[in-house]
Amino acid sequence: MSYTFELNNERKDANFVSGKVKANSPVVEIFSAMAQGKDLAPYGKKADVAAKYIMELNSKASNGDISAMSELNEIRRFAIEPVLMKEIKLLSIYGNYKAIGFNDSCEVEIPEFANLGSKIQAAGQDVTFPVIRKKRVPIATVNISGGYAVDYRKAAIGDMTDENELQDQVRVQIRNNAAKYVVETIYTAIKNAKGVKYLADDASLTKTNADKVIANVRRFGKPTITGDYALISKFNDFAGFSGTTPAVTGISQKVMDEIHSTGLMGMYNGAILSELPNPYDLTTMNKAGDNFDTMLPAGLGYVIPAGGQSPIYTITRGGLTSFTGTDVTTGQIMSRFDLSVGALVAPNREYEIGLLHDQSLDSLK
Repeated sequence: MSYTFELNNERKDANFVSGKVKANSPVVEIFSAMAQGKDLAPYGKKADVAAKYIMELNSKASNGDISAMSELNEIRRFAIEPVLMKEIKLLSIYGNYKAIGFNDSCEVEIPEFANLGSKIQAAGQDVTFPVIRKKRVPIATVNISGGYAVDYRKAAIGDMTDENELQDQVRVQIRNNAAKYVVETIYTAIKNAKGVKYLADDASLTKTNADKVIANVRRFGKPTITGDYALISKFNDFAGFSGTTPAVTGISQKVMDEIHSTGLMGMYNGAILSELPNPYDLTTMNKAGDNFDTMLPAGLGYVIPAGGQSPIYTITRGGLTSFTGTDVTTGQIMSRFDLSVGALVAPNREYEIGLLHDQSLDSLK
């Protein structure tokens, strides 16, 4: 699965700039203000100087100046990065999240149980007891990308009405694809795990199999079931909800109120039900071809116990890196921003997360 897109004649922008522009440079702050349509008067004389410089860069870029394109992307990178990295911290919802530097070792430290082979004590022999030790495990990363085609001519005359929306687009693309990469990595790790694992991977999710996973995971702590609305809403049926008021029987008024308010119950058999936001991917159709696909697999859900240390580890390495090149498909000049993301389920601890998958709701294999 690719989380980036290819560019012809790809150029890393950092190799084509002077390095004079920094994250705290006035031109970055004023560029952001112009993109957001803010009044530049509070910035005084430096606003005029910076605005003129930005328009000159766009004018040069519209004439094919590679250095100007790269410098504009560096300014964008400094504007986008702080907001994006705050949003990326939401990956901690899946477990342990850590941001590391470009030059840091790409490893995570995970607890490991040793001496698990305890036996019944025989006369004159010692019993081995489990010991928790720390182990460093390498974690692979992939590039998560977002990007767009820039209209340099429009910005050259000071019209930056599209800039804020385009920056938002980059953040959304990277944030959504990072979440997609993480959940698909977790799914693959649990499904392919050897030994004990708790999963219900069925043609259609059944109450019997879902209850079995929940019961097993519950011994590690009170579970939360998180997933797409399409999956979580199935628990309404499992709890006995069918029809509409007043044709409903055998279900409490509290649960009825929850369903009518949100479309979902808040609890199921002692487990918290939590809908995971899952927007449409407007570039991909679903397998039936009659609607957009979703960013995350709609049939995938996780049963996560409260307390203890999650076996899921996610990292981001360094910050954003920007590139300029020609889109392979359209031939347009594109700006691409990459973020290096890694995800890992601690080996031999896959059983600490339950997996529910309704194959009828997505095309995940």
